[in-house]
Amino acid sequence: MGAFTRATTATRSRSIKAVVSSVAIIGASVLILSGCSTGGSSSTSASDLTLKLGTILPQTGSLATLGPPAIEAVNLAVADINAAKKGITLSVTQKDSGDTTTNIATQSVTSLLTDGVSAIIGAESSSVSLTVIDQIAKANVVQLSPANTSPKLSTYPDNGFYWRTAPSDVLQGKVLGEKVVKDGATNVAILYQNDSYGQGLNDNVQKAILAQGAKVAADVSFDPAATSFSTEVSSIIASKPDAIVAITFDQIKQIVPLLKTAGWDFSKFYGSDGNYGVIDPKFTDVDIAGAQFTNPGVNASADFQAQINKQATADGAKPVTVFSYGPESYDGVVVLALAALQGKATDGVTLKNNLQSVTTGANDCKSFSECADLIKAGKPIHYQGLSGPIAFDANGDPTQAYISIYKYDKGNTNAFVSAEFGDLSK
Repeated sequence: MGAFTRATTATRSRSIKAVVSSVAIIGASVLILSGCSTGGSSSTSASDLTLKLGTILPQTGSLATLGPPAIEAVNLAVADINAAKKGITLSVTQKDSGDTTTNIATQSVTSLLTDGVSAIIGAESSSVSLTVIDQIAKANVVQLSPANTSPKLSTYPDNGFYWRTAPSDVLQGKVLGEKVVKDGATNVAILYQNDSYGQGLNDNVQKAILAQGAKVAADVSFDPAATSFSTEVSSIIASKPDAIVAITFDQIKQIVPLLKTAGWDFSKFYGSDGNYGVIDPKFTDVDIAGAQFTNPGVNASADFQAQINKQATADGAKPVTVFSYGPESYDGVVVLALAALQGKATDGVTLKNNLQSVTTGANDCKSFSECADLIKAGKPIHYQGLSGPIAFDANGDPTQAYISIYKYDKGNTNAFVSAEFGDLSK
């Protein structure tokens, strides 16, 4: 697998080199990187499609911890697709999404639309996506998020231009609520941020807890922009719960010291994707050994983690330590490229009209190259990627997905425990 040249641009002063690898999905070794395929054409021509992408992923703000894996996965996917030489060349411009306390996302989207992108990957925050979704859809550009989970986005009137590779929190909430009760809790307190992300996940966690016959001891919300949580934590502790679920972003760093002061046993503490990985070995204020977190998607394999960090090194970026939504970001780029190949054009309308079918066809394929060859042969495809089978519904939601569970050990390290498969099409 020799070196290659790829047409990728980046506003983050990054250069991206060729990377090819094999990636395991749920422990099964599967060849996924397009550059390793031997089938189909291996040469470029003047008639190749060119797809211009942009991203609004968190380089700053309350979700900045989850930015690097998504950013590097996008760069890696672009490199792999360009290396495959299957009739399409991609370029990508990376922009910051910030969070809802700033107007960075709107500024980034305006710049990308002016630049003429056909699709924008991001944001990771559901609330941030809701601030720009109208702007993107009205421009007839596809928005594809690798991390949005708010149920509100399933039925948002976006004229078919909004898609996501992360499942709705209908699924994560169910798995998280059931996990807490399965572990023996009968009186659960929930602390959640009062925005579209927190509200949607809170609703579904509650439903799952009650459906299992347990009780909700307290249901306490907080302003996402808050910097003090003493009142909310005191209210939670006063309800005398036997487990606490925290649905937050990086506010968890201020919350867990308050719980420690209250004498809370962190083996009875649960978190969600928004705060998974925020506490790491560098955080020495509190040790949360025993805490468990849910995170949509599969556990990133060691091979994929290694390739992400090779990409980061090539880009001059810091090593990636949290890999949440890396697989979903990689898959997002791949399905956009496949939609363009199938539709024989790269405009936003063509992309949106082909995204569902490339994930629901009769012929399964697990790499860009394999899928591209099937498209060239005129066969309907079902891309099954690093994050799972995807299978988009008419709303742009993946109907089949995994929710992974991670557990913390001493020193604030954490390890993968299990993955729960969910099918929302039934």
